[in-house]
Amino acid sequence: MKSFVSTTLFLVLALPLAAQTATPGSRPVASVNGEIITAAKLDSLWNTLSPARREQYEKNGGKSAFLDNYLRKRLLVQEALKGGFDKRPDVQADIDAAKESVLFDRYVRDVVAAQIVSDAEVRKFYEDNKADYAIPEELKIRHIVILPNGAGPRPKSKEQALDLIKQVAMELNAAAVHTSNDAAGVRARIAAFDAAAKRYSEDEAAPKGGDLGYVGKGLLDPTFESTAWELPIGKISSVVETKFGYHLILVEDKKPAGTQPYEVAAPKIREGITAARSAEIVEAVAKLTNELRGASKISVYPENIK
Repeated sequence: MKSFVSTTLFLVLALPLAAQTATPGSRPVASVNGEIITAAKLDSLWNTLSPARREQYEKNGGKSAFLDNYLRKRLLVQEALKGGFDKRPDVQADIDAAKESVLFDRYVRDVVAAQIVSDAEVRKFYEDNKADYAIPEELKIRHIVILPNGAGPRPKSKEQALDLIKQVAMELNAAAVHTSNDAAGVRARIAAFDAAAKRYSEDEAAPKGGDLGYVGKGLLDPTFESTAWELPIGKISSVVETKFGYHLILVEDKKPAGTQPYEVAAPKIREGITAARSAEIVEAVAKLTNELRGASKISVYPENIK
């Protein structure tokens, strides 16, 4: 099966030159049965996620994982529209109710609650608790793992697993001999490692080229971790044995320790303060609806309520 990256590259190459030179937001990130999903559309969907949901995705594949889930959802939506499912009266009623609910919830959040939870309060919370937003040094790690003792998709003995990982190491090292140590050479080694992981590796990260994402200290097997933190960017490790199997490790990038920017932390802080002050917000909503009711013309016909 072609990777998502390969599919996207094919789509871009298939587009006219004008589309390829369009603004970044209008460029396609995917296509579903001819329906183009642009970068701007993806960003818009991504930004509607709650801070908690976005954080979950950031730890598990980021926007690419989110896009994959959205594409699956879009396939079902297209199927529903094709069959006229959206025209059913009960479905229309649910759509109307959902629209009303979104308008109510967003108005309460963005207008009513914003008058109670001010930007100044959010900023003060961030400054007072800045240590909580420290970001540790992280490595972006790829690995290839071969599972011994009959485990994995291709069962093999411990000796066979070791022989195979050594073979993969030889292939990668032979290819690395022809690369330089500049940025282009590092990219070439990462690309070769990506391809080898997709071909040989035997864990869930294999389809992503062995990409484990950015990882801080203390989260991985100690032997694996100590090797990774000693590696220069773009250099492939020797064979590493852990309780999980035999690994080859490549560090793709290093992020220094720092502090999460206020702009990134603010939505989650606001969400937490809003939840803590929900009683005040409910009271404000009740007060506003009473005022609106007093200034409006409302008629109720109880005899028609069954």
